[in-house]
Amino acid sequence: MTDVFTPEKRSYVMSRIRSKNTLIERKVAELLRQYRFKFEQHPKIFGSPDFLVEKKTLIFCDGDFWHGYNYAKKKKPAKKFWTEKIKGNMRRDIAVSRNLRAKGWSVLRLWEHDIEKRPEACMRKILRSVSRS
Repeated sequence: MTDVFTPEKRSYVMSRIRSKNTLIERKVAELLRQYRFKFEQHPKIFGSPDFLVEKKTLIFCDGDFWHGYNYAKKKKPAKKFWTEKIKGNMRRDIAVSRNLRAKGWSVLRLWEHDIEKRPEACMRKILRSVSRS
């Protein structure tokens, strides 16, 4: 399937996709505030985590599409570029998490659909992760 946009228009559309202060990040920040956690958003740490909580837990808010949720079971994008992009994101996520854990960080990855539909389950994961660290 060919792209419906010109290359210039596609570039503009893609530039509008935010990587910081997304809706799911704002929801997680609100949860952290409700539970009175001390946190920093977008700390300058390898891997660009979304949150540093209580100086020991790093939280990544992963979008379902971009980070490949259930990728093996889903219909793959038609364009090779997108398939490679998502697979590359998945490989990078694993490598970043391993690297950070090897350095002593507690790393937590939350999926977009869980943040939106099951915020209480996400909060339980955060509480467990922070209490273990």
